[in-house]
Amino acid sequence: MMKTSWQKQRSIASDLTTHGDYRGNCPFCGGKNTYTATFSTGSLKWNCYKMDCHVSGIYDTDMTAAEIMNVMNKTVKQTRQQEVESMEIPIYVVKPTSDHKLFHRFTKRYGIAIGGMLYDVKDERVVIPIKEDGRIIDAIGRAVGKKTFPKWYRYTGAANYFTIGGGRKLLIVEDVISAIVAWQEFPDITAMAILGTQLTSNHMEKIREYNKVVIALDPDAAKKTIQYRREIEQWTGVKTVALNLFDDIKYRVEDDMDKLKELLW
Repeated sequence: MMKTSWQKQRSIASDLTTHGDYRGNCPFCGGKNTYTATFSTGSLKWNCYKMDCHVSGIYDTDMTAAEIMNVMNKTVKQTRQQEVESMEIPIYVVKPTSDHKLFHRFTKRYGIAIGGMLYDVKDERVVIPIKEDGRIIDAIGRAVGKKTFPKWYRYTGAANYFTIGGGRKLLIVEDVISAIVAWQEFPDITAMAILGTQLTSNHMEKIREYNKVVIALDPDAAKKTIQYRREIEQWTGVKTVALNLFDDIKYRVEDDMDKLKELLW
C-alpha cells in the first residue's frame, strides 16, 4: 500500500529519534533524494533542495517523534501561507446572472445556495471559490454543460481541502457539493471535502482542530472510508467514526440523513 505524506513523515521522525539523520525523498513535494533532516543534541534541522520546494527549518528543543512532525508541519504551513497569493479570477469566471441557465439548473437540482459562487462561461462550470485567511486561493469547478471532462477542475491547485461551517464536529465527504449539502442539512457542523485521493499532513493538521470526526464518503469508496478512519485516529487521536452511505450525501437520502444526525448530535 502506498504511504501518504503524513505516514512518510512519521517514519522519518522515527528514524530521526533513533539514528539522528535522514536523507531521501521529500515527503512534501515528492522530490527524489532531495530531502535531508538531522536531529542531534536537541536541534532539529530539515531542508529540501528541490528548486520549487521551499520546505526548510531549524528548531532547538528536546522533542519526541510526534513533536518533530508537528513542528515540521507548522513550518510548512507558515511557508505556504507566505507564498500563496490570492487567486486571480479569470475574466471568463463571472457572477452568475439569470441568463446562465445551466448554473441555475445545477444549483436548483442539489438545492445549494451559498454566497460567492461563480460561473465559468467558457467551460460551462459552476465554480466554488476556496478561501484561506479571507483570500480566495483556489476554486473548484463542476462541469454542467457539454464539456464533461474533466468533471471537476481545480483553478490553481493551491488549496489542500474545502471546508464550510464553523462547528466543532467535522464531517468528511467525497466532494464539494456534498460538503455544501451536508452543511445546509447540519449547520452546526463543519463539512470537509478532501480534494484528492489521499490524506496528507495538511489534512491531519486541520482535522486535529475538531473534537469528533465522521467520515461519510460515497458508497463506492467504502474501503477508503475505513482506511481514512484508521489513519485519522492513529495520527490525530481524534475520535473518528466511519459511516457507510446508501447514496451520495448530495442526494439527501432520508436514511443517510437520519444516521448522520444521530452521529453528529
